[in-house]
Amino acid sequence: MSEAERRATESGRASVLASFRGMRFGVVGLAFLAVLLDGFDSASLSFVLPSLAEQWDVASADFTPAVVLTNIGVVLGYLASGRLAVRLGLRRMLIAGTVLFAAGSMATALVLPMQSLAALSTVRLITGIGLGVVLPGSVSLAAAHHPDEQRQSVSVTVTLGLAVGGTVAGVFGGSLLASVGATGVFWIGGALPLLLAVLMVRWLPAAPAPVAADRGPAAPGADDAAAASREARVGALFAPGLRAATVLLWVFAFLVFIASYTLQSWVPTLLTGYGFSASQAPIGLAFLSFGGVVGGIVLLLLAARRGIAFALMVMPVVGAVSMVAAATVGTDRAALLLALAGSGAGVTASQIGQLTLAVAMYPPATRTAGVGWAAALGRVGSIVGPATAGVLLALSLPGDDIVLLTAVPVVVAAVSAAVLWRLPHAADRTGGVEDAERTHREVAAR
Repeated sequence: MSEAERRATESGRASVLASFRGMRFGVVGLAFLAVLLDGFDSASLSFVLPSLAEQWDVASADFTPAVVLTNIGVVLGYLASGRLAVRLGLRRMLIAGTVLFAAGSMATALVLPMQSLAALSTVRLITGIGLGVVLPGSVSLAAAHHPDEQRQSVSVTVTLGLAVGGTVAGVFGGSLLASVGATGVFWIGGALPLLLAVLMVRWLPAAPAPVAADRGPAAPGADDAAAASREARVGALFAPGLRAATVLLWVFAFLVFIASYTLQSWVPTLLTGYGFSASQAPIGLAFLSFGGVVGGIVLLLLAARRGIAFALMVMPVVGAVSMVAAATVGTDRAALLLALAGSGAGVTASQIGQLTLAVAMYPPATRTAGVGWAAALGRVGSIVGPATAGVLLALSLPGDDIVLLTAVPVVVAAVSAAVLWRLPHAADRTGGVEDAERTHREVAAR
């Protein structure tokens, strides 16, 4: 390693360490746990599907409506998050979302003994709405409690909860199925977020009041509420200086989520085609999600050294190469699981990174709407991907071919990130939040 490279590496490491100093770990911890339980619930449906298909004597593809409606609910929650943040405040919105998906998980446990696909799909739609509120609420609330230079680290840390929740579900999924069954999995998945909601009521602080330039904290009033409502609208994301970046961010999110949720929703089912039993299949989800945790850490280091837009150009390539490897390793289980870990690293890091870029790119007044809409466009991909994979499964397409096809949108996402990185107003190339806020103030002044 050259002296210049060594200094750059040390500078990046020092930047990451500095960003964690002074972090409000109570707020970050509660937000992280909310997202972790979000990830656990999303993964739970995935790892119980092979077992449910055996018990109900139906094809795994028959559960496609339940998978798709979960993601439709999440999209609805994301789209509502900006307005809900204005009406309820970030703290109450996050608590309400946590309670709603806890209730949905318990309702899932109640309807499973009915062996009704229609009932299961309905309660998963409700669960998804709660899940969709939790992620943008957690990221925005945690970011609001920290200065600009810490927000990328905070948002990555909180969003890593999704991958950690998936890892927990994958590692312990087989044991949970053996000990408490699919119904017990969802009872646990409902009880834990209810407990967390109680802790949030007690210890989670509200978001600090926004600070207006040269005027101190803004005083509440009708004009402020009207202005906040305007900033929560999607049109604010297309202000001059943000328009092109918003479009590219949405395209990137849509494509990355196609791959991420195709893998997350169907990997346990696909692994049964590789010879894994229903109780063994969750280990694939564990490798996929653990790779996502590692990928998130790599993203954090790479973003500190080269910027988040550059990191988003690199990580999808890692994911695409790993998916091609997973599709071509044949029956070598160790190689397959390692390739799935690499896929998770690239795709999950990209999924986390697009939210991190949204936090950096948008000013505080539009941040929740920006995060929510970016996540919502991504979740549209999370509907398209698993639904398409379900159709392909119903047509008896081999699992390795489905994984190979899933790599295609990831490659296109990398191209979109490269264009975004070259934009003169990309957040990490122009000072991030400060420039976005300056652009926003200039537009408002006009």
